[in-house]
Amino acid sequence: MLEKEYFPQQIEKERLEIWEKTNPHKTYDNNDKPKYYALSMFPYPSGKLHMGHVRNYTITDVIARFKKAQGFNVLHPMGWDSFGLPAENAAIQHGANPAKWTDENIAYMKMQLKKLGLSVDWDREVTTCKEDYYKWTQWLFIQLFRKGLAYKKQAAVNWCEHCATVLANEQVIDGKCWRCDHEVTKKNLWQWFLKIKD
Repeated sequence: MLEKEYFPQQIEKERLEIWEKTNPHKTYDNNDKPKYYALSMFPYPSGKLHMGHVRNYTITDVIARFKKAQGFNVLHPMGWDSFGLPAENAAIQHGANPAKWTDENIAYMKMQLKKLGLSVDWDREVTTCKEDYYKWTQWLFIQLFRKGLAYKKQAAVNWCEHCATVLANEQVIDGKCWRCDHEVTKKNLWQWFLKIKD
């Protein structure tokens, strides 16, 4: 019988419990279907998710579900961009231990993403500040360096003096830091580069 009123909190809670038990979005490697990789940018676990996150992850989820409906074996993982100064600076700003702060934010954001009902394969989750992830980025860099494909030189970066960190162009809004709203300057720093054409 169809209920007269819709109570999403109850229905969604029941559905989440079923998904936790059945793992319907698990991707199996030994599948004969054509493969498709649906990857969203990893969020910084320096706070809580906001509507911009919801927009990005919903778009990728729609694509992943569409490709599944087309018969693809879709890998739709999630990870956390938790390595480096942005996560550490956010923790310091809140007077928290960076490891504890990051782990707590990851747990909270993961709960938020699960409540969205995204078709993420949580068995493929990665956390960039954990050794089981960064040991491979270190290994890859060493291989590139040994082959002469990694080199060091000075280059200009976006620098926030207040946060004491480099910012991507997308993190500079009207000449100011996206996090603290202080002026961003250009600063020459030694950096590693890869000879991608080689």
